[in-house]
Amino acid sequence: MISSGVEPNGVTIATAISACSVLKLLNNGMAIHALAVEIGCIDDVLVGNALIDFYSKCEKLEASQLVFDCMPEKDVFTWNSMIGGYIQAGYSGKANELFTRMQNSEIQPDVITWNTMISGYIENGDEDEATDLFHKMEKDGKIKRDTASWNSLIAGYLHIGQKQKALCMFRQMQSSGFSPNAVTILSVLPACANLVALKKVKEIHGIVLRRNLEAAVSIPNSLIDTYAKSGKLVYSKALFDRMKSKDFITWNSMIAAYVLHGCSDEALSLADQMLMLGLKPEQSTFVSIILAHSLNENVEEGKHILTTMIEDDQLTPAIENYAAMVDLYGRAGRLEEAIRFIEAMPVKPDSSVWSRLLTASRVHDCLDLGIHAGERLLGLEPGNALIRHLVLQAYALRGTREDTFRVQRLQNEHQLPKLIGESWIESKNKVHSFVSGDRSKPYSNLLFAWIDQISIEVKQIGRRQGLCIADEEKEEVVGVHSEKLALAFAFVCSQPVVPRSIRIVKNLRMCSDCHRMAKHISLKYGCEIYLSHPKCFHHFKDGHCSCGDYW
Repeated sequence: MISSGVEPNGVTIATAISACSVLKLLNNGMAIHALAVEIGCIDDVLVGNALIDFYSKCEKLEASQLVFDCMPEKDVFTWNSMIGGYIQAGYSGKANELFTRMQNSEIQPDVITWNTMISGYIENGDEDEATDLFHKMEKDGKIKRDTASWNSLIAGYLHIGQKQKALCMFRQMQSSGFSPNAVTILSVLPACANLVALKKVKEIHGIVLRRNLEAAVSIPNSLIDTYAKSGKLVYSKALFDRMKSKDFITWNSMIAAYVLHGCSDEALSLADQMLMLGLKPEQSTFVSIILAHSLNENVEEGKHILTTMIEDDQLTPAIENYAAMVDLYGRAGRLEEAIRFIEAMPVKPDSSVWSRLLTASRVHDCLDLGIHAGERLLGLEPGNALIRHLVLQAYALRGTREDTFRVQRLQNEHQLPKLIGESWIESKNKVHSFVSGDRSKPYSNLLFAWIDQISIEVKQIGRRQGLCIADEEKEEVVGVHSEKLALAFAFVCSQPVVPRSIRIVKNLRMCSDCHRMAKHISLKYGCEIYLSHPKCFHHFKDGHCSCGDYW
C-alpha cells in the first residue's frame, strides 16, 4: 500500500498494529507506531487504543501507559485496554488505581470494565475484592450484570482451585435468571471433574443439549474429559462415537481417557486410527501413548515412540513426555535404566519425574532409591505439604527413626500443615465427608463394625505386616483410613441393597491396605468402586484395579 503511494489513515494503522499484537511483533509494531507519528494520525483514538493493547501484549506496560497518558481524547475502550493490560500482567493494584480514576472521569466504566476487574482480582488471589466488586456492580443501578460477569467469577474461582465456589456461583447464576453460554460450560465443567460430582456433570450435559451448545466442538471435548475423570468412561466413548466433527483435542481426550482407566489396548488402537486419518500427534498425544505402553510394561515400544517423536515428527519432548518414560521404566521394574534416563535428560527433572521414580521405588521395594527421589522432590518443593507427605511415607517404609525425624524437622521448619486423610462420597444427592479415625458421627459404630468384619476377611488373603503409623500420616490406625469409612458408609446406608457403583474422592494417596480391601469388596459384592486421589485414579472391579496395583 505504501509502496504504491497510498498513504494509510488511522483505521489502516490501527488494523496493522492489531495484527502485530496478535503475533507479538514488537519491532514491526514500533515501526508502525513511528509511521503513525510521521503521518499525523497518532492522536486518533483508534490508533491509541490499538497501541495500548499492542504494547501490553508485548509486555511493555510502561510504553502502554505512556501512550495512554499522551492521548488527548480517550473513550471507554482506551480505559479498558489499559486496565486489561495491567490485569493480564498481574498488577491488580495498578488496575484498581485506573479503575478508580475512570469512575471519577467523564467516561464511566461499562460492564466490560467491571468484568475485567473481577477477573483480575480473583485470578491474582484477591477473592474478597472480586466478590465485593461483583456485588457492587448493580448497586447504583448504572451497570447491569451480564453472562460474562458470572463467567468471570466462575472461571476465577476455578483458576484459584475453589471448585465448590465455582459450582455454587454457577447455581446462583441459574437461579438469578441467567442462561449459561458455551464459555460458562467450559468454565464450570472442570470443577465437576471428580467422582462425587457426576450428577452435576449430567445436569450440565442436559443444559448443553437443551441449549444446542454441542455444535462448539470444545464442549463435547470437555465433556469427554470430565466424564472420564468422573468414572464414566462409557459416557466418554458414547460422546466420542456420536461426534460427527472431531478435532485433535477430541482424539487426544479420548485416548487420555482410556489411559486413565487402564485401557491400554483401546488407547493404542485409537491412536493408530488417529494416525491413519492423517492427524499429526503432538506432545500430549505422545504422553498418552507412552503411558499406554507403560500399562503393558512394553519398554521397547515406549522407547521407540519417544525416538519417533523426536526424529520423525520433529517434536521436542516436554517434561511430561520424560515423566511418562520414567513411569514406563518404573512400572516394568527397570529402575537402573530409569535413573540413567533421568541423568541423561536434556532438561532438568521436575517433581513429576522424581515422584514417578519415588512410586516405582516404593512398589519394587527399592527404598534407598526412593529416598534419593524423595530428597530431590523436597529440594524442588520444600514447602509442598503433599510432597512432604509422600516423602514421609518413603522414609517410614525404610524404617529408620532418623529418617522420620528428618522429615518431621522439615515440617516444623517450614510450618507445613499436618495433612489429615479425608474422603468424600455422594449419597442421596448429598456429599458426605469422612476424616481418618473419626468416630464422632452418630452411625460411627455401624461403620467400624462393618470395617472390622471386612478386615478379618482381608487378613485371610494376606496383608503387609508392621506398617508404621507415620507411613500414612498418622491417620489413627490402619483400619480407619477415611476411604474405608466412606466405603463402609456406602454399604451401611444402602442396606439391605448392595450398592452397584461407589464413587469416592480422597485428598491423599491411597494406602496398600485400603487398596487390598477395595479389591476384595469389589470381588465379594460384585460392585464397582471408583476412587480418585492426587496420585492416581482407581477403578476396582471383580477383584482387580485399573492401576494394575501400581500407584
